[in-house]
Amino acid sequence: MGGLLPTTQFGIEKFMKKKRKIIQFKHWLIMPSTIVMLAVMIFPLIYSLWTSLYYYVISKPNYRPFIWFENYKNILLDGRVLESIGVTLKISLIALIIELLLGFLLAYCLTKINRMQNFFLSILIIPMMLSSVAIGLMWRLLLNPDLGIINYLLETVGIKPQPWLALPETAFGTLIFVEVWRSTPFVVLMFYSGLLSLPIEPYESATIEGANNWQKIIHLTLPLLRPIIIIIVTIRLINLIKMYDLVFIMTHGGPGSSTETIAHYIYKLGFTNLDLGKASAASWFIVIIIGLLSSVLFNRFIEKKSKV
Repeated sequence: MGGLLPTTQFGIEKFMKKKRKIIQFKHWLIMPSTIVMLAVMIFPLIYSLWTSLYYYVISKPNYRPFIWFENYKNILLDGRVLESIGVTLKISLIALIIELLLGFLLAYCLTKINRMQNFFLSILIIPMMLSSVAIGLMWRLLLNPDLGIINYLLETVGIKPQPWLALPETAFGTLIFVEVWRSTPFVVLMFYSGLLSLPIEPYESATIEGANNWQKIIHLTLPLLRPIIIIIVTIRLINLIKMYDLVFIMTHGGPGSSTETIAHYIYKLGFTNLDLGKASAASWFIVIIIGLLSSVLFNRFIEKKSKV
C-alpha cells in the first residue's frame, strides 16, 4: 500500500493539472464571444450617456457644446415626457394585472385537464410565435373602421361600429387588449410550469384538514408560486415600460398623445426632432426606472427566500 500511494497521488496531481488546462482552454474559447457581447451591450450605454451630456442635435453638426446635465433638466421640465411616463405606467399596470389574473386562470385550468393538455397549450402560445410587426398590422386590419371584420361582426348583431384607433378612449383600451393578447401566453407558460412543479404533500394535508379549492389557492398555491410571480412581474414590467413596437404600428402615439409611451416619445425626440441629447437623457430615465423596479422586486424575492 505504501508503494502505491505516491503513484496514486502523482496521478491525481496530473489529472488536476490537466483539468485546469481544460478549464482555461474553455475560457479562451468563449472569450471572443464574451468580448463581443460586452462591447455590443456596454458601448451603446456609454455612448448614450456621453451624448446625454452634450447639446447633440443632428441638424447642427458643428455645434456640440458640453452642457453637463442640462438635457436631464429639460427632460424633467418637459410636460410631454411626464405625460408619456404617466401613459406608460397606466398601460403597464393595467396590462400586468390582467395578464397575471388571466394567465394564472388559464394555467390552473390546464392543470385540471386530463387530456389534450399539449394541444390546448400549443394553441395558447400561438401569439408568442408571431412578430410584433405582424401582430400590430394584423390587428390594425381587423380593427379597421371600414374594412375590418370586427366592426362587420358587430354590425351584424346590431352593435354600432366603433373607430377603435381613432378615439382616445377606445385606442387606449384597444392597445392594452392587443398587448394582453400578445403577452399572456408567456405568463401562462410560467404559471403552468410552476404549478406542475409544486409539491403534493401540502395539498394532501390541506384536503385532510377539510380545505376547499379556493382556500388551497389562496393559502398554498399563491404563496408557493411567489418566486415565479416576482419573476413574471419583473420581466413583464421591463417589457411594458419599454413598449414601442405596438404603439408605433397601431396608433403612432395618438390620437393626440393618449397612447404615447415614453419609448415612443424618445423615438420622436431622436428621429423626428433630431435631438439625440434629450433622447439619450430620457433613455437613461427608463434605465433608472427599470433598474429601481428590478432591484426592489428581486430584493423582495431574496427576503422571502431567506425567511423560508
